[in-house]
Amino acid sequence: MAGIFGGDALCSLAAATPAEQVERIEAFDTYERGLIAHVQGLQVPVAEMKPAQPKPFRLKVNPYEGKEGENLHFCVREVELAKDAALISTERLRVAFALSNLRGQ
Repeated sequence: MAGIFGGDALCSLAAATPAEQVERIEAFDTYERGLIAHVQGLQVPVAEMKPAQPKPFRLKVNPYEGKEGENLHFCVREVELAKDAALISTERLRVAFALSNLRGQ
């Protein structure tokens, strides 16, 4: 307590009558509760915070037309990648996903 209030304040409290000690402790308690309420009032309540809305992440998927040289397997894989990209929730993972699927475009 001496480290918090200082030696003089502690000696002063020890020298006070029991009624004065109670009065000082109640005054400090009132001050402390007011300070805590003030700090809590400055904080944004959790209910008021809105979760960050991620920007839509879209991959362009060319339609499969059955032309010569097109591969249905690769087209299906592109659709699966685009679908999986829509399920990624954090921005950091979205960037990692986008970088892993770059094809020089």
